[in-house]
Amino acid sequence: MTKKLGLIFIGILTISCFIGISVSYSITSKRVFVIEGVAVDETSSTALKAREKALEIGQKRAWKKLLERMTLPEKVKKVADIPFSELRSLIRGYEVIRERTSTVRYLADLNVTFSADEVRQFFLRNNIDYAETPSAPVLVIPLLIRQGAPSLWEIPNPWRDAWQNLPKQKGLVDILVPAGNLADIRDIAAIQALRGDQKKLKKIAKRYNAKTVVVAKAFKRFGIKDNLPILEIIITKIRTDQVEETIIDTIKGEIGDDLLELLGVGVTRVVNSIVDSWKRENAVTTGLLLRVPVFVPINGLNNWLEIKSQLDEIGILKRTNLRRLSKREAFIDLWVTGNITLLENALRPKNLSLLKHSRGFILSHNKNTNLEKNN
Repeated sequence: MTKKLGLIFIGILTISCFIGISVSYSITSKRVFVIEGVAVDETSSTALKAREKALEIGQKRAWKKLLERMTLPEKVKKVADIPFSELRSLIRGYEVIRERTSTVRYLADLNVTFSADEVRQFFLRNNIDYAETPSAPVLVIPLLIRQGAPSLWEIPNPWRDAWQNLPKQKGLVDILVPAGNLADIRDIAAIQALRGDQKKLKKIAKRYNAKTVVVAKAFKRFGIKDNLPILEIIITKIRTDQVEETIIDTIKGEIGDDLLELLGVGVTRVVNSIVDSWKRENAVTTGLLLRVPVFVPINGLNNWLEIKSQLDEIGILKRTNLRRLSKREAFIDLWVTGNITLLENALRPKNLSLLKHSRGFILSHNKNTNLEKNN
């Protein structure tokens, strides 16, 4: 009996070490142009008029959410309020779920699917840079610095609590936060995260299947003259080939402000910085197509079909021309919107990368991902 209880305990402990690791709310390339769960609640003189009003408002809200997903904040304001007649030409269709009505009221949730080609052309006509490539997971390590000492897994850590309350993300960037379980504590300590210990950061990133780690450091202090609370935030982004440190913001509160409110604002600022940075790096600025000749090593037809299926899911890849196919190799032309860097970023979530070749590029499967450079 004791042995059985011991095995049960070990099983529970093992499960607890990995709770939260696979939680991911990112969208796939196929779902970039789909906005889900738009709530509407409208009233009018009749239920029919309330429904018509709600469906129009819901589609307008979906359009704004799509703009927020794919473009930068200053561009959202520019075209958020286009006429509904123009908006309808950008929408492929919508689905109504959880519909409820009364004599004068209509409530529902909408899933709106936009036409990818029409939306892209709209952006280009209006000189709006846009991104449609989903990011590989980004793992955020929240460090709270108090009196010069970093806190990570210690309790209390309101900065980590604020990150764990982060709403589900439905944008291009999949942001993950460590669960704070035994496996996390074993992988990295606060002082190691503060120092940017690459070995430790790679270890925890690998377990969360993250390709980028962001160490988010929050410092709380008080103003010298007015004694008002001040929250300073610095992030260090660690990727395969570079380390970037960015001062996000200095958030000044008022007397009596709750620290948790300032920390919540800080989380939003960091998330916006990460997302906007990804959009800028992967922005499509022209409709012109770039031809990229690529050699693909394969071990048979099924292997080639699997790789072809992965390529078909990449939004900026508009066309694939097969020039030669053998048992060992496929030679193809990839026609992409953008440049090589955008293509490399789009391939990374598929664990694929481009290696330079005398006649173009070689498409390679990454064996060592998660912040590790492939040679």
